[in-house]
Amino acid sequence: MYSKMAELLEDRESGDWKLEKFVIDNDNFMARIQGIMPGTYVRLLCKGECVMSDTDMEKRTNADFCLNAHGDVLIGGLGIGMIILAIQDKPEVNSVTVVEKNQEVIDMIATQLNFNEKVNIVCADVFEWKPEKGIKYDVSYMDIWNYINKDVYEKEMKPLKRRYARFLRPKKENPNRYNRCWAEYHARTERSLI
Repeated sequence: MYSKMAELLEDRESGDWKLEKFVIDNDNFMARIQGIMPGTYVRLLCKGECVMSDTDMEKRTNADFCLNAHGDVLIGGLGIGMIILAIQDKPEVNSVTVVEKNQEVIDMIATQLNFNEKVNIVCADVFEWKPEKGIKYDVSYMDIWNYINKDVYEKEMKPLKRRYARFLRPKKENPNRYNRCWAEYHARTERSLI
């Protein structure tokens, strides 16, 4: 389902943002506890803090979205493009609109990946952006957090889900509509991602 991002992305830097490859070796005890297999990975950093990577935890916590993506999909956050590549060629996906706040991220990632004609990236803040009048989606997925907790769930995830629920097709039209945030269960319950 997922592409090998380390084979697709080269190290880049722009402003506060840095895209870099990193290696997890057999001797990395903490990685093994977290279920991260040895290998070469890619991470996106902002001011030195990891925003996204393609480790096994990221793949696992995005799998439900990738499996349920269908129709017209709205994604908050570009990250390293991993989930977009995972869904863009699915026949049941008609379009993918990605709302990314940072032009530097778009410039570093979108210029390196082969997104197909279904993908449209908009530079905007998901807390403020609105689709054009009359546009409806089947799936809304917000993936903009590099850490989660109950406070993030209450103050950011719930409001974003409410905001974008009104841009989803009605349940009568699409009983399988999907409106979720990355790791929202873990944020709501304050359970570990590992």
